[in-house]
Amino acid sequence: MKAGKYLVVVSLTLVWMASFRAAAQQMPQFSQYMTNSLVINPAVAGIENYMDVRASYRKQWIGIEGAPTTFYTSMHASIGKSDRNAQGRGKARNTKPRSSVNRNNRFHRVSPHHGIGAIAQVDQAGLLKTSSVNLMYSFHLPLTRSINLSSGISAGVLKNSFNTSKARSITPTDAALLGEQVNLTKADVSIGTWLYTSRAFLGISGAQLINSKSDFKTPLDVSISGRLIPHYFVTAGYRFSVHDLMFTPSILYKKAGPSRGAIDLNMKAMYNERVWIGASYRDRDAVSFLFGAYVSHVLDFGYSYDLTTSGQNENSAGSHEFMVGFKLNNRLKVICPRWVW
Repeated sequence: MKAGKYLVVVSLTLVWMASFRAAAQQMPQFSQYMTNSLVINPAVAGIENYMDVRASYRKQWIGIEGAPTTFYTSMHASIGKSDRNAQGRGKARNTKPRSSVNRNNRFHRVSPHHGIGAIAQVDQAGLLKTSSVNLMYSFHLPLTRSINLSSGISAGVLKNSFNTSKARSITPTDAALLGEQVNLTKADVSIGTWLYTSRAFLGISGAQLINSKSDFKTPLDVSISGRLIPHYFVTAGYRFSVHDLMFTPSILYKKAGPSRGAIDLNMKAMYNERVWIGASYRDRDAVSFLFGAYVSHVLDFGYSYDLTTSGQNENSAGSHEFMVGFKLNNRLKVICPRWVW
């Protein structure tokens, strides 16, 4: 039994460390946060006129056994939102010649309004499974005719579980591995703010801000640290048009607890508000290639491939991420989102 006891301890430690991804990062890594910033900042909830529903699946480090896989589904909607002078596709427009790009952004300001949202997520890394459900609330306030500010909060629960029944042991009948599940449930709180105009944004947020002191308890009453590490994000972007092309360079700075911060550099190019491609450099981790399309005022999708540049590149065939989005109750029939790009 002693050997099994230490096997459980070592397995839990290794899997928990693997779930950090790099430098103590516990939260899942996404490449398409640019098209769904709700995953890093609750202040984005309710930023559009319609209900935005998204689902994403990410398979990381193809070819490595036990590599992380992540699935999430999210939704958010506004309450009492009314964009002044907004025009959707199919609506009457001024016939005066103007650029064909950014047609959905012909407005000056938004009215004060509320936003609500939710996100459910499952992340599997080896034998460690992390599940979470969070509810979100935000309030959007126009500061000037063109500058808006939103603040948001997200609260929910996060559950970590380790499946000892699938752990490999020299002694399979060891009492320490008789199918028991090691679980840990914690409260999860995030806050954020989002300053935005029709052409630029700046977001600041913090996640996993409740750092409780409870730990994993193995079947043999062995404790392993299971403390949540606070994560911090600062992101900014600007978009500009050249004929039928719209370019959006952006940057993301992220930091997990006491670890060294990392930077993502992103560039997205969209043609005629329909088809887009992008590239991203993730500091000390990967280079991502992205593309997507707004099929209609209801449906859009995105795909990204990450070419690993870290120490995992010798064993990994990269990472894949798929996303599909639905714009429900889209009365203005907006195809390209006005505020989230």
